[in-house]
Amino acid sequence: QFAGRLAIKTYHCLCSGNALGSFGSKAVSHEPLTTVGSDDEIRSYTSLPGAGVAACTSWLVKACYCSRGSDEVQSSSFSFVEVRPITGRTHQIRVHLASLGRPLVSDAFYNVAAFATESRWCPRLFLHCSRVTLRDVDGKSS
Repeated sequence: QFAGRLAIKTYHCLCSGNALGSFGSKAVSHEPLTTVGSDDEIRSYTSLPGAGVAACTSWLVKACYCSRGSDEVQSSSFSFVEVRPITGRTHQIRVHLASLGRPLVSDAFYNVAAFATESRWCPRLFLHCSRVTLRDVDGKSS
């Protein structure tokens, strides 16, 4: 069902940066992605070149937040987003949102500049698979 794109996956994530839109805003990214190996051949990374494999991600803005700054940390804006990858490419959600200037909170790979600060209050990548819908043997979604 996953290979045939019959499974529907829903994620929730927190993005850094200005709001992706007001509450209830919807959008879709159709940017193609390319995944390449890294120097150590253990990890790979994904980028948005002019050409690549088709990738589609839709999202819905669920909430927008602003943090107050302090002497050590400047104020920040965040969007809490419901995301549905239509295709299933490596790091697809992370790359599509980072390409919009809204990388995921505590993303050490695609949000390097803010990782040290964000990982102090959020020690793991703020991306959660909240729902997976599969079809039963009769072909009905459950």
